[in-house]
Amino acid sequence: MSNQFFTKESKSLLAKLMSEEDIQVRHAKVETAMFDVKNRILTLPQWKDMSEALYDLLVGHEVAHALFTPAGEKALLAAVKRSCHSFVNVIEDCRIEKLQKLRFLGLRT
Repeated sequence: MSNQFFTKESKSLLAKLMSEEDIQVRHAKVETAMFDVKNRILTLPQWKDMSEALYDLLVGHEVAHALFTPAGEKALLAAVKRSCHSFVNVIEDCRIEKLQKLRFLGLRT
């Protein structure tokens, strides 16, 4: 078993444990990590020379979306309509980061 495969499997398990549900975890050649709140799919990027610490940060942030971002699109779409997508995205990221750091104290460091 290659070391990278082991890392992907362990990080997938970490994401599932932190989210407290059996989310789907994909590792793909994408530009950024993302979480599909409706379909419960976490997509993690495969960047060249990505450190384990950075991978953990991405997992922690995207799992925060799984835990704290409402799955109903209606509220988010209404907020985007009143403002703009980028603004709503930044505010939501700040909100979930704060909640995630309170839930998993080790993420603060």
